[in-house]
Amino acid sequence: MYQTYIFDLYGTLIDIETDEDNPEVWERLSLHFSYHGMGISGEELQRRYIQERDRQLAEAALYCQYPDFVMEEVFRAVARRLGGEPGQAWLHETVRWVRTLSMIHISLYDGVAEILQTLRARGKKVFLLSNGQKTFVEAELTMLGILHLFDGVAISSEAAISKPDPLFYRYLSENYGADLSSALMIGNDPRTDIEGARAAGLDSCYIHTASSPSGIPVESSVQIWDGDLRKIPGWDS
Repeated sequence: MYQTYIFDLYGTLIDIETDEDNPEVWERLSLHFSYHGMGISGEELQRRYIQERDRQLAEAALYCQYPDFVMEEVFRAVARRLGGEPGQAWLHETVRWVRTLSMIHISLYDGVAEILQTLRARGKKVFLLSNGQKTFVEAELTMLGILHLFDGVAISSEAAISKPDPLFYRYLSENYGADLSSALMIGNDPRTDIEGARAAGLDSCYIHTASSPSGIPVESSVQIWDGDLRKIPGWDS
């Protein structure tokens, strides 16, 4: 039986809906820039953000197949081109504003805290492997009361690698001590979670939720189609 459980976060443990493409998000964020002497329209701010994000991702792609970026560094570059010299506290605040302004809904799926607590009580190691930005991933884990339930939390922006890259699993092992030889990956995305686990040599459990992408074949030995996390292998043993 598995001794190590590796969970995806968004769409697996957390039910979330955001809309970063909403023009209103960028119009409001442009006020945040303007208050600090960097006047810019929302439309232009979004354009420059996307351009700089894509440039940084392309640069990082020289070193791995599935890179990730640090949102603070994107905004730092944008701000400097507007004549600003932002400090780290301002950059963290900017990232939090993007997340707050784009947030439509966030909550834990049913039973998440109970499942994580029970696995740990049974002596299992529980890890998180999440694509996302460290600044808001850790804040949302804290807000929802589950940060302390993981033996390690690996976030793609910090690693500069994202799922499905097998290097991200190696990062989890090398930096947080996850034993991949006894691990099960649980996630809701057939490509990033299931295919990523296969490429890394791990067993996987697919759990279908409302945010699971459609039209992608699921090649996982364990499949849960009703979203009930209590059906993961080993839970009822």
